[in-house]
Amino acid sequence: MVNSDGMDLSMDTKRLETLVDGIFAIAMTLLVLSLVVPQINGPLSNQAIENTLYQLLPNLTAVVMSFLLLAIFWNIHHRTFKHIKYVNGTILWSNIIFLLFIVLVPFSSSLVGDYGDYSISHIIFNLNLLGIALFLYLNWFFAEKSEFIHEKVDKSHIIMIKRVNALFIIIALCALTLSIVIPHWSEWMYLLIIPLEYVIKRFPEKK
Repeated sequence: MVNSDGMDLSMDTKRLETLVDGIFAIAMTLLVLSLVVPQINGPLSNQAIENTLYQLLPNLTAVVMSFLLLAIFWNIHHRTFKHIKYVNGTILWSNIIFLLFIVLVPFSSSLVGDYGDYSISHIIFNLNLLGIALFLYLNWFFAEKSEFIHEKVDKSHIIMIKRVNALFIIIALCALTLSIVIPHWSEWMYLLIIPLEYVIKRFPEKK
């Protein structure tokens, strides 16, 4: 890609991938900050400690779920950029916004852990993940549009990646809808990602 002065505006993906890896590592680490060792008022006993730890279960569940989802998103991003040769300004800023949603996950995850009885917490969490899924899809869309995908990647594989990325958007939309009706069950929608991704890869588009 060149500008009007004939200067090449494209760049390789190395620095962007390094930034993405660092942001993911920080976001995944920050998740644990929502797990604070509780202070027990009154006499100490095994029962008192067990009761207090039981109250941490919503936060622990939110941390584990968010950690696994971030790991899946990182894996998809990594596999996607293995097939992209260059990035331009559009793809760069698409990834910057993508990373903005990534760093918000510790906040939205803590919100669900602390206020899981209220639908607004789940709505914010699922909006967060919808933003991640959307910009993950746009990364591939812009790369394909700019013809930055490696020539060795065949058409069926390109279609498969687009379908996997679109799957995240569909599941996030379903989870967002469910968060209004049955908030506590909305995040479990994301468990469908693994079997559905397997089905998409098992039955790719025929050439």
